Amino acid sequence: MPVIAIVSEYNPFHNGHLYQIQKIKEIFPDSVIISIMSGSLVQRGEPALFSKYNRAEIAVRNGVDAVFELSSVYSNSPANIFAFSAVYIMQKLSGIDYICFGSECGDLELLDFAAEKIMSEEFDLKLRENIKANKNKSYPQNVYDLFREIYGEEKAEVLNGSNNILAVEYLKALKKLNSNIMPFTIKRIGADFNSQKETVDETYVSAGYLRKLIRENNISEIKNFMPEQAYEISLKLIKSWKFTDINNLSPAIISHLNRIDVHEIAKCAEVFGGEEHRIKKLLDGCFDYDSIIKNLEAKHNTSSSVKRMILNIFFGITKKMQNNPTDFTVVLGLNEKGKIFLNNIRKKTQIKIITKPADMKNNKSFGKNLFIDNVCKLALFNKYDEINQIKQKPFIKNL
Repeated sequence: MPVIAIVSEYNPFHNGHLYQIQKIKEIFPDSVIISIMSGSLVQRGEPALFSKYNRAEIAVRNGVDAVFELSSVYSNSPANIFAFSAVYIMQKLSGIDYICFGSECGDLELLDFAAEKIMSEEFDLKLRENIKANKNKSYPQNVYDLFREIYGEEKAEVLNGSNNILAVEYLKALKKLNSNIMPFTIKRIGADFNSQKETVDETYVSAGYLRKLIRENNISEIKNFMPEQAYEISLKLIKSWKFTDINNLSPAIISHLNRIDVHEIAKCAEVFGGEEHRIKKLLDGCFDYDSIIKNLEAKHNTSSSVKRMILNIFFGITKKMQNNPTDFTVVLGLNEKGKIFLNNIRKKTQIKIITKPADMKNNKSFGKNLFIDNVCKLALFNKYDEINQIKQKPFIKNL
């Protein structure tokens, strides 16, 4: 059976995610589908809406056979680190044949062209020059502008979509790792994954729009955009207030930012160019999370990069940590096919696969992930009955 890997966040799981799984099963009817899924923090710089174990259960109940964690040090990172870390886990797990990713363009040849050109030494040298000359532009904008200048506007369009950008990064990671994993893409339907707006489609909306509906308590609407089992589990979590809001961590974040010194801030991931001094200066008279983000946003800083930077400082995620590949992944959910896959790779895998978190309590990098997991529980509206994440067990779907 071919093994197909997906990089995911499922924040929350919606019809677009199910569509991808169904398309994979159409192409590879007897496949095993595994997901490398973000842990407690997601790539846009926030705690995930639901816990990683809840999201894994929803994924397994909707056709994923095994869910492995991309730990928060790497899931709270820019596209290049996020994508490389996920592909690195795939490579080290062994036994994975394909990686499937969504894209706005649906054109693997064009995506691969962009990946190859951006990785070239010539492009890298010109990009460094452009960044020095255009310090007020964000890194993605500098990449896009240079690519358009060299290869034309039509080809540069491939760097405009959020999913296209991640797709290019997955392809770059495969090349860097000299991987035998074969890529294929499925054309994305519906809104961009960060979009806050409803589309004209009555079935597919973005995860961002669903989060907006949930936080506005507009629960009746979400049913139209989620598979039945995903909706039922999500509804139960919402009604019991087992979902997060970054603002619930606001006092702790502001307190920490005021207490930590600039030298420690400078070590944290995504803090560059003297940003540590700007952070300290803008904290004066700032008493809520949204104000911090608004004050720090600039032409060279996207909203997501600022949010990630703040969480990196809050959780002590350093540049050094993100530059060193992960040495573990946690099993978050399995069905029977997933169990067989796990047993098959046990002897050849080159990464620690954790099914019992308690077995890793003395591992430093796992300890950081555990700390983030437990602190993220403070972002829940309802913290009653929460347990230390070290006691958690993966969701198992039996026949």
